[in-house]
Formats: sequence, structure tokens, C-alpha cells
Amino acid sequence: MSDIGFADPINMGRSQSIIADEENHYGIFSKELAEKIKCIWADKSMQSLYARRSQFNLNDSAAYFLNNLDKINTLDYKPSDRDLIMAYVPTCGVQNVIFTASNQSFQLFDIGGQKIDRRKWATQYEGIDAIFFCLAISEYDQKMNEDMVTNRLDDALKLLETISEEPMFATTPIYLFLNEIDVFCEKLDVIPLSNYRKDFPGGDQDDALDFMENLAVAALGKRDKSLYRVYRCIAIDTQMMAELLSTVFKDIMKRKR
Repeated sequence: MSDIGFADPINMGRSQSIIADEENHYGIFSKELAEKIKCIWADKSMQSLYARRSQFNLNDSAAYFLNNLDKINTLDYKPSDRDLIMAYVPTCGVQNVIFTASNQSFQLFDIGGQKIDRRKWATQYEGIDAIFFCLAISEYDQKMNEDMVTNRLDDALKLLETISEEPMFATTPIYLFLNEIDVFCEKLDVIPLSNYRKDFPGGDQDDALDFMENLAVAALGKRDKSLYRVYRCIAIDTQMMAELLSTVFKDIMKRKR
């Protein structure tokens, strides 16, 4: 924080006072502390820094919670559905969820983005009806937390290729979700895609989205077109996802007949 040149010099002192007393920042913030946070967040330099948040692996939801600080920083605060959706929590281990959709029961295994023995993973889930693969296309400029060297998009595409080529999944339909298209389009003006993908010929947002979809489809290799579906989405848009998943589950049930 001390390396930031604030547009308002007063915010330097505010930031230093927050850092100096960070051990006491639990529970409800005092009115004075909340005001300091809001002033720093509103600073033009901070907004410019946030536009480059991917360089620091800062969650996209940070702006949401900082913009709603007054609502959250109250004794009677109760998280809304939107708040819960925006509170990003990475998947640890394998999460097993059983739910009902279209009057049918489904069991979902969420393995998150962890690096694991992929051959072992494949044999563990033999006999599954479908694979949902979520590709965060907005991470084209970000590095893996495990080594801070490997590009996240490259790693995800490699995993998709591995799954598509796995003999055990040769006839398993893959539903590919190109996620965070909103964040992706927002970042293009700040962090050009061509800086990280030399094979991107250039163009507008639609051209960039088409390019990313072509990359994903290429990772599927020679898989028959009937065995995959590609969707562009914003996972935190509940209405969009409800409509999209309704279509997906109907397609899964149609295949099972």
C-alpha cells in the first residue's frame, strides 16, 4: 500500500493508519475506519490499480463488497443471496452435491481447479453421465497460485484436452462453459489479449470471444460435435445460469433416454 501514489495525498496517511492497526480490524468497523476505507477505495489511483487486479490475483468480487461497505458494516447485517454468490470460496478437495432438476436427481462432483493426478481422477469417476467444464476466459493473463509461472488459461486448456482424450470419457458429453465473459470484455481495454496470446489476430470484443471459443473447441481435439456443447456465460448471473442449466439438464435427460 505504501508504494501506491494516491491521487489524494491524504489517503497515504489513511492507508498507513489502517495497516498499523490491522490486528484490531475484526468485527464491525468503526465509523472512522469505514470512512477511511471508502476514501481510499474512491481514490482514482486505487481504481486504476483495481483495473489491473489480475496482476495481484485479487478477486473480482472485491469491488462489490467495497461498494456495499455501508450495508455490510452493520450489526444487523444478513447476507443476501447476491452477497453469498459474490463471496468467492475456492473448492478444497472434492465436493459431492446431490440435487434435483427437471424432476430428476443428480449427483455432482466438484473438483475445482486443483492440480491432481488426472489419470487417477478419471478412473475415480467412471460411469458419469456428463462432464461440466468451466473455463474462466478472463484469466488469460493470470498465473497459477501453485507456481506463479504457469498461465491459468493454458493450464485449463491442457486439462480440457486431457479430459477429452481420456478413453474412459470417449462417449461422455462435455458441457463447456466459457465463464466470466463480462470480466473478460472489461479487461480487454486494460490488458490486451494480444499481449498474452500472440496468435490472436486482433479485433473487437466479439472477435476476442470467438477466438477464445475456438481455442476451447481446439482443445477438445477430434471429439465428435455431438459430444460437446459450448456456452458463454456469467456464473454470478443467476437468471442467465438458471436458463442455461435448464437447457443443459434437458439435454442430459434426452441423451439418457
